[in-house]
Amino acid sequence: MLLSTIKLTHFRNYESEYLSFHPGMNALVGLNGMGKTNVLDAVYYLCLGKSYFSSGDRMVIMQDRDFFRIEGIFNADADMDMVVIKSQSGSRKDIEISGKKLERIGDHVGRFLTVMIAPADIQMMLEGSEERRNFINNTIVQTDRSYLEDLILYSHLLKRRNALLKSFADQKHFDPLLLESVTTGMYIPAQHIYEVRKALVSQMLAIFEETYADISGHREKCGIVYQSQLDGNELSALMDKNLERDRFLTRTTQGIHKDDLVFTMNGEPLKNFASQGQLKSFVLALKLTQYKLIEANSGRKPILLLDDIFDKLDQTRVKHLLTLLLHGNFGQVFITDTNEDRIKKILDEINSDYRIFTVSNGKII
Repeated sequence: MLLSTIKLTHFRNYESEYLSFHPGMNALVGLNGMGKTNVLDAVYYLCLGKSYFSSGDRMVIMQDRDFFRIEGIFNADADMDMVVIKSQSGSRKDIEISGKKLERIGDHVGRFLTVMIAPADIQMMLEGSEERRNFINNTIVQTDRSYLEDLILYSHLLKRRNALLKSFADQKHFDPLLLESVTTGMYIPAQHIYEVRKALVSQMLAIFEETYADISGHREKCGIVYQSQLDGNELSALMDKNLERDRFLTRTTQGIHKDDLVFTMNGEPLKNFASQGQLKSFVLALKLTQYKLIEANSGRKPILLLDDIFDKLDQTRVKHLLTLLLHGNFGQVFITDTNEDRIKKILDEINSDYRIFTVSNGKII
């Protein structure tokens, strides 16, 4: 699967811009703040129907404009799809594929695969469990429709259950049958989500260890442990046992929304002992493992988006990473960098075909 072209209208700092891409390596170069990352985010948007960096569609509309539009042409073997995503301020986002409007935004997920690697990903190692659950979910939903449907259902029921718990507390009235009717609906999707996540982490481990060794050249023993309250427990029993606690706290304390990944190095928590270089290598290996898992489980190569991953690396290290990416059979790759001469020199040295786009103030020059 390749993205051949993209057209941006009122997207972030792009008034109107058209780009035609190389099927292999594409490098966007320029000073910080010029719009390199915004092109990557537009590609991500085309693939998954949302921004990687912003929580709402309004945030990506160009300042002093009231809509944005992204158009892209994807090619896969003999097939071609034109994807259009557009949103007007205050209106629902529309996604069209080859002229057909999708009824649900979720129906777009899994059609066009992608993995983004960005500097902020390092926070996944250091902050709360939600970021790590998002990583698991983003890996699975691109290849497993039933998982996505159960995740949507579980999230809806969880919000409903929490709203009931708060309402009961506010009104000083408890309706156990109403609460039970919502709670029981969570059991089947939760069990399915738990089983798929557990299987994914098991599949991930060997791939991750090999990828980390390729990137870092180090011999640290790195690990990933999946933690879930459902490990050895039925959600129904956990809900019954913690009902009074949930009523007191007015929120659901048990379930797969509390799942987590624990990252380790030589048996110790990664965030407590790893250097900045080790953290960066770990994140890069984890995201490339995500790429390989999506490829293995779909039979298709995702588009790989690499935002500023060469920051603070010397030329030898950059060359090693670029060689790994180009010779590792990763398909279409997009990278951003502030040093055009360095990228050109290294890509020429490793005999790679590529296309370079120089970005300046929302323009390709």
